[in-house]
Amino acid sequence: MLRLSSSLCLAALTAGSLLGCKKDCAKPQPDCYNGTVVATTCMLGVLVDVDPAYPIGARAVSVYGNRFLGNNVVAVANSASLGNLGHRLYFTYTKASTGPGMACLAADGTTTPVPFVTLSNLSTVSCDSVRTN
Repeated sequence: MLRLSSSLCLAALTAGSLLGCKKDCAKPQPDCYNGTVVATTCMLGVLVDVDPAYPIGARAVSVYGNRFLGNNVVAVANSASLGNLGHRLYFTYTKASTGPGMACLAADGTTTPVPFVTLSNLSTVSCDSVRTN
């Protein structure tokens, strides 16, 4: 009887741990993100395709030439010094404070809305390189 009781308790504990983790255990976020400048057509900011391992953006297609831009694209609010197409960037971010629902829209260069973010700790050097130096 003791053995059965122990087995049931262990099973309940295991099930509780697995079920509880669905809402309590968020996927860990990186120290910094990386992405590539894919378009400069959005009037609200440059478009960056972020590493797909961390889905913070949206799928985007350019209205100019119907060119696929990426599956994880964001519009960058503070894009004055981001560089040209193809530049690799490393950064942290916050959601842009430009108002609710602000996004790069079809009038700005994408066929679907993409989220608007503000980058910080912007670098062209890999996050790993900075940590090891």
